[in-house]
Amino acid sequence: MPRIRTVKPEFWEDELLGVMPRDARLLFIATFNMADDEGILRWTPAYIKAQAFMYDDDLTLKDVDQLMRCLTDTGLLFPYVGGVAKQQMAVVVNFRKHQRINRPQKGKLPPPALGAWPVREMYARRDGWTCQLCGSDIPQRIVVNDDHNLAIDHVRPVAAGGSDHPSNVRAVHRACGRSRYASADEEEFIPPAALSGLEDSLNESLNRSVNDSVKESHAQSNFDPSVSTEGDFSSLNHSLMEGKGREGNRERKGTPPTPRQSSGSPTVSQTGERAIEDRMTDAFLERYKAGNAYSARQIRRVIADTLANSTDPDELWAALERLGASSKPVTNGTLQFAFAEIRKQHNPSNVIALASGQTLSGTDATVDGWMALADHFDSKDSA
Repeated sequence: MPRIRTVKPEFWEDELLGVMPRDARLLFIATFNMADDEGILRWTPAYIKAQAFMYDDDLTLKDVDQLMRCLTDTGLLFPYVGGVAKQQMAVVVNFRKHQRINRPQKGKLPPPALGAWPVREMYARRDGWTCQLCGSDIPQRIVVNDDHNLAIDHVRPVAAGGSDHPSNVRAVHRACGRSRYASADEEEFIPPAALSGLEDSLNESLNRSVNDSVKESHAQSNFDPSVSTEGDFSSLNHSLMEGKGREGNRERKGTPPTPRQSSGSPTVSQTGERAIEDRMTDAFLERYKAGNAYSARQIRRVIADTLANSTDPDELWAALERLGASSKPVTNGTLQFAFAEIRKQHNPSNVIALASGQTLSGTDATVDGWMALADHFDSKDSA
């Protein structure tokens, strides 16, 4: 049964949502009404068309499936197969962060199984890769010290009647999850001694993430709708998905450390003793950190990823200045838009010539695919 929901003003201002086809944006809003109070809904093209596009005869099931893929590729919705009947379901990842439920009803649809790593990773992204007990970062890649790795904790323990539904689960460190039950009062939770050395684990996780992203950028050369691009579209995570600390209100403690270089780090141009990504990060924060919640670790990772893709440092700095001047988050996705604006000034025709043999990849390819899909729907409207 459809329910009354709300839409935040930030929805209309998000630049990456604006790149999606108009029908995909409409579908995202429709999922708020179709989802239960846990943010779970049935996720088949036939059901979605019947609920959201019942009067739109120009949309086929294949068209609806493409619109659904736009939402899942960006991580706004997480698809899964659940229940004894093996139904195709989906969960609006941060449903409770932009929907206030006055009298929430118990969810009747089966939640995703917590035993699968993609499910645990989805909840970690929802919680901003922040432990909801101690407030510290969680490594995004599995590290040697298992106490620092990701675990899922139940707000209300299963033994006390708690469920696996999204509102009752949260991302924590393994050590914190175990220590929680040893504390008499959760509000006075004291991080366990097993968290010592967490900074080294975070550095290890970051270096591995940078190396993996560089390998993936070279491996992907053409647009493939089946390839997830949630990392490239983290602007959506910033404005619509990510939270800070426990229940979305806790501020992270301290300033994230600047990761050390390792032998496996990507090779970029260096001048003097410090890597160029370190110097660009420091220069950006010195100029734009005041009044903004910028993360040194996040900015450095984005800069290192971009430089590893043979981006001109001067063009990168111009794009960073554009983001800093407008107080926008520094992500792979927002950088793509900054680059596009800069190149548009030099190329009014809005056509970027590619070198011989060069193909689109990553975010550019995905955006290109969405624009082609939007043109496809526009041509149907004008026919």
